[in-house]
Amino acid sequence: MGTGDFICISMTGGAPWGFRLQGGKEQKQPLQVAKIRNQSKASGSGLCEGDEVVSINGNPCADLTYPEVIKLMESITDSLQMLIKRRVGTPFLFPEDQSHPPFLHLLGYTSLLIVTLANQLMD
Repeated sequence: MGTGDFICISMTGGAPWGFRLQGGKEQKQPLQVAKIRNQSKASGSGLCEGDEVVSINGNPCADLTYPEVIKLMESITDSLQMLIKRRVGTPFLFPEDQSHPPFLHLLGYTSLLIVTLANQLMD
């Protein structure tokens, strides 16, 4: 996928998470978010279509086939943490729940580690 920013996405409450993946080792393609369902945990987490999934709950995804990823996802019962790589230039969308200011939301149940956002704030 080239250069990009690494972001940690967290969701709780169990499946359905509300996103679809594509790619995998057998397809010689990075594992990517293909679709995000509206009003889902994924749409509220800051996950974006086109994000590359680097790891799921600490399990690296680069050498996993699509069926192995599905098996891993099915084994997750309550809490999902994904390290994703976002293409440079892809805008960050704040989660749908705007009842809290973005920074408070980032520190809440949906944690997002945004390296570029921190860098921009420091400039």
